[in-house]
Amino acid sequence: MFIDVHCHLEMLKDLNQLIPDCVSDGTKKIISSSVDFSSMKQNLIIADKFPEVECCLGLHPSNILSMNQKQINTAFQFLEKNLSFCKAIGEIGIDFKHAKTEEQKEKQIKLYQQQLSLAESNSLPVVIHSRFAEKKSLEILSEFSVKPLLHWFDGNKQSFSKAISNNYFFSVGPAVLFNKDYLNKVLEIPLELLMLETDSPVEFNEIQAKPFWVKKVAEKLAQEKQIPLNKIEEQTTKNAREFFSI
Repeated sequence: MFIDVHCHLEMLKDLNQLIPDCVSDGTKKIISSSVDFSSMKQNLIIADKFPEVECCLGLHPSNILSMNQKQINTAFQFLEKNLSFCKAIGEIGIDFKHAKTEEQKEKQIKLYQQQLSLAESNSLPVVIHSRFAEKKSLEILSEFSVKPLLHWFDGNKQSFSKAISNNYFFSVGPAVLFNKDYLNKVLEIPLELLMLETDSPVEFNEIQAKPFWVKKVAEKLAQEKQIPLNKIEEQTTKNAREFFSI
């Protein structure tokens, strides 16, 4: 059994066919992360409809840049009211690729801190997105008593070392199939801290990823680590079950 711990099912089509296909291929649990008000509502509906699906609720740092304060407040209130229906708060974080001005960066940081505080006060884990801001993201994260999963984390060696020493979890996806530098970083992560993801429907070589691709990721890790595939399968599934309480 494999678990895709990070994708965006609300962005995918034909879920009535896709989800059974994933299950028959061995990906029997899928966790769909949210990015804004609309995706939170959609993911709650999807998770309610499909027993194979769990959801995370949260506001993505890039999405909030196009939201005014009233829209952010409405979405945050919706998040607060629906915490009991999600397995984690996510995906949240900082993305300085899109935040160009200091005002935009501060806007991301403020909401990142608010969502971390919400997770802390409700004993929920968090799914972290950090791009071009890994150091800052980890600094802020260290101020809160939360259990984090670093999604598609691609910081420098120092950032990886810090996260590993803090026993933070990492979810790794199809990028290991196409990016040698990223693969080499991932191979340094202890298996006890690894989970599998696809970030579907992100594209690799113009092909849209699907949740069942986690098996390809596991096969690549098994090959590179020179360990049996079932060891990757068992440990990453165990990690995901414990992290998300499923």
